[in-house]
Amino acid sequence: MIGSGSAIASQLVGVWRLVSYTVEQAGHEVRFPFGPEPEGFLIYTPDGFVSAQLMKPGRSRFESQGWNGGTPDEYQQAGSGYIAYCGVYEVDEEEKTVTHVPSVALVPNLILEGQRRSIALSGDRLSLSAVSRVADGGPVTSRLEWRSAGDTRR
Repeated sequence: MIGSGSAIASQLVGVWRLVSYTVEQAGHEVRFPFGPEPEGFLIYTPDGFVSAQLMKPGRSRFESQGWNGGTPDEYQQAGSGYIAYCGVYEVDEEEKTVTHVPSVALVPNLILEGQRRSIALSGDRLSLSAVSRVADGGPVTSRLEWRSAGDTRR
């Protein structure tokens, strides 16, 4: 996992609060999949564990108050506005990347699939970005901006 004394890895350790989540496709418009003020936390532990929880604020409440009482549409709406996974992470100091390897995830396709992100750190700010391809072959860049949470209460 992370090496002791690795500069980037040691700076990642802690709790980060989501500031923005943007997606840009092939240099075109920037979209905000979870709106202009998404919410979320990213947690890195010193021993190589990562947990990520991100959501679109204002998601509709289920009509039923029970844990398992949602309708298929309610579950679809709730899930499309939420990203969640946890597992381990590895830092590549030379490449300035972090790879998250989820062992638990809301979306099963993420389980044990490495999620590599480029890292930019500046003061209490962390930027993680990833480039992927869509069906038409064009690049899609996802960028998540975080700030050190310090006090995680709102």
